[in-house]
This record gives sequence, structure tokens and C-alpha cells, in this order.
Amino acid sequence: MSKPVEIGTLVVVVLKARHLHQPSFYKQNPYAQASLSGLTKRTKVDQKGGQHPLWDDELRFPVLADVGKDRANRILEVGCYKDEQRGEDILLGKGTVDIEETLQTGEFDDWVALETSAGARGEVYLEMTFYANAPPPLTRRSSKLTPSDRLSRPGSYFPQGHPP
Repeated sequence: MSKPVEIGTLVVVVLKARHLHQPSFYKQNPYAQASLSGLTKRTKVDQKGGQHPLWDDELRFPVLADVGKDRANRILEVGCYKDEQRGEDILLGKGTVDIEETLQTGEFDDWVALETSAGARGEVYLEMTFYANAPPPLTRRSSKLTPSDRLSRPGSYFPQGHPP
């Protein structure tokens, strides 16, 4: 059995959430939690954050290449919870993000829908950046200009046939 190889680091900034489910009358103290490849990390608790908490916390995850398990290693699970002083924390909503495109483009900034078995439960805003361990690829996007136009200057500022 081969050992998984770390191909880079995914930096996830959990910025904020909106329209979270509020199971009680009092303002809740929510936090967000993210999991990738079996590693789970969480933000700080936003005291009295209510339905629209603000965290702006950075979480770092190693991205693994593991033959046969790559599909499982490409799903980021994110959830929001109500911090309970006594007892177990309450799940407010859960969502998933496929990070495959983020690994290709290097960036992701968007709202991720949260839900429970009872339906939609708000959204959380994530900013993700992928930093590869390997050097950047040598292939570059081709220029929109032809090679002869790239570094050339205009020959004349006057239309042809009309001397100055």
C-alpha cells in the first residue's frame, strides 16, 4: 500500500456566514468547522454572532495525492455549529465544496450553501488559495497578440495614403 504524497497546501479563510438557523430565542455563539482528508479544524467562536457571524479565520490543510482515494481527498466539508456551554454543540448547517477546480485555478471565493435534513440553513463565505509544492508549470497561456505584434510599435499614426 502506497503512502499518500503531499502535493501542496490549501489555505481556507472562513470569512463569515449569513442566514444561519437560530434554534433558540437568544443570540447564539456560532463557529465554523472544516474537514479535508480526515483532518478537521475550526474557527474561533463569534460571541453573540447570531445568524450573521464574522470570523475571518485562516485554516491550513495539506492536500494529498493518494491512489484510489483522490476523490475523497478533494471534498472539503464545512459546517457551522452553535457553541453550547453545557452539553453537545448544535449543528446549524453543513455543506461541501469540490476543491478539484481550486487545485487547477489556484483560487476560490464564493458562498457555500449549508443545509441539514430539515432543508436549507444559510451560507458560509470561503476564500481558498492552493499553494503547490511543485514548481509552477512551464506551459503558459498564449498571448492574445501575434508574436510579430507583441513587441512592435505602430509604424505610423496616419492612415495609409495620407501623408502628414
